Amino acid sequence: MKPIYALLPDFASAQKPFVFREIVRSQFSTDFHFHPECQLVYVVSGSGTRIIGGSVEQFEAGDLTFIGPNVPHVWYSHAAQPETPLEARSLALYINPEVVLHHLKPFTNTQSLADFFRQSERGLCLTGPTREQLVALLTAMPNQSDLPLMASFLQILEVLKTSPEVRWLNPESLLMSYAGASQSRVARVMRFIQDQFRQPITLEETAAIAGLQLHSFCRFFKALTQRTFSEFLNEIRIGFACQLLQQSDLPITQIAYESGFGNISYFNRSFKKNRGLTPKEYRQCLQPGGRFYLQPESRVC
Repeated sequence: MKPIYALLPDFASAQKPFVFREIVRSQFSTDFHFHPECQLVYVVSGSGTRIIGGSVEQFEAGDLTFIGPNVPHVWYSHAAQPETPLEARSLALYINPEVVLHHLKPFTNTQSLADFFRQSERGLCLTGPTREQLVALLTAMPNQSDLPLMASFLQILEVLKTSPEVRWLNPESLLMSYAGASQSRVARVMRFIQDQFRQPITLEETAAIAGLQLHSFCRFFKALTQRTFSEFLNEIRIGFACQLLQQSDLPITQIAYESGFGNISYFNRSFKKNRGLTPKEYRQCLQPGGRFYLQPESRVC
């Protein structure tokens, strides 16, 4: 499966500088795709794995990323249970860089903004006060129209192009080389892991999905994620367990099995190693008076 070109309907018939969308679904998109528009994405709820170019990382509520034009990307949701639905909700600002630069050029020097759009092909994650400022602007946009909406959009552009609080997701050399067979292989492997992580998964069958010999797959996966396959799989399972601990009253033993762990002792050890707390301690922190309670965006893993 190669990344597909996505035609965004809002840009199909009009040269709009930007479009804002609040997206609520049962799960995030499963299509590995690209489009000429840039995209600022704030994850309000949900968790899983995101791929932006050659970057493969876990995401959670509060994640804020910016993707440049024509960069293949996808968000894969952690699966939801019927009794504990995990809503996938995000705020997305789509930007047509060519139209924006064309409209702004008579009023200001657009070189720094053009440079930012070009650099954004590496993909970036926003952090610190910059993230907080951008989230505040994005969350205000659903209730805005006309000039207030345009003012928020221009403020977002200014923050994006001037802030040092960014983490680049792809080295330029990696992004240039990330094409063709590699994209297809990554998409197949990540889709398989996201679909099957609650079941027993072997290294051998995942290597077969990738179309690689076992030794080659291990090297490929470690270079891609900076983790071994088992470490990465455990991160996905623990991230899903965190969601269940936050949003359900299921017993911890059941959560372990629902998340793909066949052994409760191994689940507890892995959770403590990954999160610094036992599952029981983590759940207690979510209760009134717990250390996460006054920070809703910190309640996710």
